[in-house]
Amino acid sequence: MERKMRVLFLPKWYPDRDDPMPGLFIRRQAEALTPWCDVAVVYVRAEADCPNAYEAEFSEENEVRVLRVYYRADDRKPGLAGKLVNFWKYYRATRKAIHSIRQFSPDLVHAHILTRIAWMGLRVSRRQHIPLVVSEHWSRYFPENNTYSGWLRKWLTRCVVKRTSALIAVSEPLRDAMIRCGISNPRFRVVPNVVPGDIFRPKLTPEENSVVTMVHISCFEDRSKNISGFLRSIKELSASRQDFRCLLVGEGPDFEAMRSYAGTLGILDSFVFFEGIKTEYEIGDILASADFSVLSSRYETFGTVVIESLACGIPVVATAVGVAPGLIGEMNGMLVPPGDEAAMTAALDRMAGRCRSYDHRVISSGVLEKYSRETVGNEILAIYREVL
Repeated sequence: MERKMRVLFLPKWYPDRDDPMPGLFIRRQAEALTPWCDVAVVYVRAEADCPNAYEAEFSEENEVRVLRVYYRADDRKPGLAGKLVNFWKYYRATRKAIHSIRQFSPDLVHAHILTRIAWMGLRVSRRQHIPLVVSEHWSRYFPENNTYSGWLRKWLTRCVVKRTSALIAVSEPLRDAMIRCGISNPRFRVVPNVVPGDIFRPKLTPEENSVVTMVHISCFEDRSKNISGFLRSIKELSASRQDFRCLLVGEGPDFEAMRSYAGTLGILDSFVFFEGIKTEYEIGDILASADFSVLSSRYETFGTVVIESLACGIPVVATAVGVAPGLIGEMNGMLVPPGDEAAMTAALDRMAGRCRSYDHRVISSGVLEKYSRETVGNEILAIYREVL
């Protein structure tokens, strides 16, 4: 039997002991590769309240070996000094973690997210004379985000990308934004995120009641997800109709602020309900039981929730960001200009009256095949074989 290709994943984000959601899309890619690859993940994360200077946890998860290393962040030194101290801790933790699995002897390194973790991947690549593949998922290159700044970051990013065997973006808009920022590679490919068909699928007998249920799922970061604008649209909608409820699923830095804002608007626990963080299986059940979902973001690198919703057979009201413009049409939802609250309110009103007339089978048809573990895994595998 042919030996499986050994791949070392170095992600900036990955599900951890505090939160199962960050980097969930990276974990799905790692698991999608297991039929052909032996995958090991090294994930290093700062924790302000880490009980020890460094802590390591090793586990095998769905045929993927995962080594998580936590280190105590130092917030006592302000400014550049503090950043340098924490970078040294990160560098030391990552180097030791990679060294500890040296017996793994990878054939290829796959770093997820520029720039720091990709630079670490480049060091491993050069030292062990193996290819480096880099996947980018971050929205920093979009003008609406505009956090790709600083000469040192830009110089180091270009140096890493120049020496990378292949560069992957999760969507065409992200690839185009990176190219506009001067980031490119002869092997610059687009590979989407995985949407597991065993988790996101239509219900055989959809539930129906007099109240329309819409779902909004996000990481509760208002700058990109525009939750505050969406809540204002819900407030406006509630003035003309009361036959709906909205479930907001997830947690993040602005969770409490958005919950408080919903209370200020007078819609908390009457029209909007904050469900908190859920597992991906729970999210699959919530979507399959809903009438439609909503994406209100100002910008997105991908928009996984759009695919997950369509896979569950429910229509989507989405701002025209990420993959939504190429997927959403009259047969499966409605598109809204980003940041246009009046247009969002009008779309929510139309969808609330129309959502149960959509054909769930038509909506879900073809989605699972395009974004399945097998399809995405094969696309990544083809890149691996090419660079090897």
